[in-house]
Amino acid sequence: MMQAPAGPGLDYSALAPLVSPHEQINLLLLDALQKLADAGEVDAACRIAGKVCVILARTAAKDERRFNALLHHLVRKL
Repeated sequence: MMQAPAGPGLDYSALAPLVSPHEQINLLLLDALQKLADAGEVDAACRIAGKVCVILARTAAKDERRFNALLHHLVRKL
């Protein structure tokens, strides 16, 4: 499967032929958490990212690492 680019302002509908719905949801959630942090809600974004990490840790290690990386990036903003 092709790796989709990640970043704010992505057109998720354009990604449909490139990645699975699961991957699209992950990208959307990563983007939303970054936007939440950018809006001044860093603590809330960190808490949600941490919960996502716990959910994904047992079944989707690759996805968990992406949310863990975002969490570590956001923690520096606290």
